Amino acid sequence: MVNRLLTGILFMLCVLPESEAQYKYYIPTDYNGIFYGQPTSTRATAMGLTTITQGGVENVVYNPASLGVIQNRTELYYSYAKGNQVRIGSSNRFEGLAYRINDKIVAGFSRMRYVEKNSPWTTIIGWYEDSQEKRTQAMYTLSGSYSPYENLQVGASGNWLIGKSVTDVTTNKVFIISVGSIYDMETDWIRHEQLSNQRIRFALSFVNLLMKNRIEERYQDYLHYRDMPIHLTLGSSYNGTLPFNYSFLKGFTDFFNDMPETVDLSFHVQIRETLRGPKKTVVNGNYESNTSIGLGAEALFMDFFVFRLGYFYETRPDQGPAEGGGYWMTDDKRGMTFGYGFKVPVYELTKQKVPVNADIDFVTFRVLNELGTTTTVPAIFSKNNFLFSFGVKLTWVNKPTADLLSAP
Repeated sequence: MVNRLLTGILFMLCVLPESEAQYKYYIPTDYNGIFYGQPTSTRATAMGLTTITQGGVENVVYNPASLGVIQNRTELYYSYAKGNQVRIGSSNRFEGLAYRINDKIVAGFSRMRYVEKNSPWTTIIGWYEDSQEKRTQAMYTLSGSYSPYENLQVGASGNWLIGKSVTDVTTNKVFIISVGSIYDMETDWIRHEQLSNQRIRFALSFVNLLMKNRIEERYQDYLHYRDMPIHLTLGSSYNGTLPFNYSFLKGFTDFFNDMPETVDLSFHVQIRETLRGPKKTVVNGNYESNTSIGLGAEALFMDFFVFRLGYFYETRPDQGPAEGGGYWMTDDKRGMTFGYGFKVPVYELTKQKVPVNADIDFVTFRVLNELGTTTTVPAIFSKNNFLFSFGVKLTWVNKPTADLLSAP
């Protein structure tokens, strides 16, 4: 769906073609920022955008069953991301809260907000076209996960989307339903005496279950039909633990003395397909050329410091003349990803006075490349190559009953 619109970025020239300042940049008004921008999870951003095999409220937009993987009673997550080659001036924010009701049920609420400010793109709705100081897209998600059997999580979410393609004016509203599942199993797949805690995870998600592939974008008396994405995603991951000798760190400070001498490894893969949907009166049929694959790896040392690496590839329409005029200027979206982070044991550092632990993650790396190579791209786009993403997760510690009874 939207991918072809996002990726098929249309440049229409006016006045003097040799002057970059006299280009006019038109952009479709749809939800590509939310669905094809940076993931809500900084961890997933660093690992090839592999979202559905990772747990936590930060991934509930892509797989509602992610809620069921959390172990503690309460989880709070915030992320911010900025950096895009073609969506200049755009940023993503996400806030999410998950609460475990009992051993089988977890509920969550989250908001994702995509913002473009002072972008060179022009909004088009029907015969209306104009530049905008700000455009926004928001998704409010109410989700739940249930465990019918041990190691199996199934989840569903209701997602309310609000688009403002004209500054501070709501031009579209739509409600979609998503479902997903996660299954974990222990394994001894790799036979090695030092390798322990081996686990394999399988994940499936269906975003936009009712297949609402067409939305109506309205402003005053102007109307335009746009695409909505329908995503079917499959994924799997592998986890294992190896010993790690960090005696060279113990001489610097006592902070490392009680940390586990281990490195936890995980590998993730997912494939996403965009489905067509029932309505044929949509702007683009990008389901014909939209498949993505993500690969990710993670190494967590001493349950404290983590490195992440990944690769992402997404097919896009071929460069060349676009239907209805203009020219597709982007190419397949692809490239390496990288990130790092810390697990901060706040509970222990405060001598069990603050019952919270924190995960702090960063991506400070180049953006995934999506600019074409057969046509000269204006410098206003080619110079935007840096991605910054920050995520923090607060997890409330499940205090033992004895601690609760002795608390003042």
